[in-house]
Amino acid sequence: MNQVRIQRLTDYASISLASVCVVHCFLAPVALILFPVVGSTVLFGEIFHELILLLVVPASIVAIFLGCRRHKDFKVIMLGVVGLCFLIAGTFAATVYQDSVLTFIGAFIMASGHLRNLRLCRKDSCEHCEH
Repeated sequence: MNQVRIQRLTDYASISLASVCVVHCFLAPVALILFPVVGSTVLFGEIFHELILLLVVPASIVAIFLGCRRHKDFKVIMLGVVGLCFLIAGTFAATVYQDSVLTFIGAFIMASGHLRNLRLCRKDSCEHCEH
């Protein structure tokens, strides 16, 4: 697989995983109230955040690195790094409220960086964007 396809795949994967984090943070409290037994599953334990983070961080780093190497756009790197910092902080936050707020902010910032990366690729007419 060539680098431009890897970049596109990791950009989309990072955006999707960040969206999963946001949905999880906002739906988990509702699900726990309606179905208390789900609280004992992996989906609602702390390990869920750590597993998602283990997927988001490498995918984001690859996409940001490849995009910045190709497009030389510093904003992509800044949005990606700041977004990842917020996501990491949200994973280790002390309260559910802090977790949700930090995750939402981080996911939004990180997704903005990945979307910018994809737009720059389209603007530059990269070969993987022609499909």
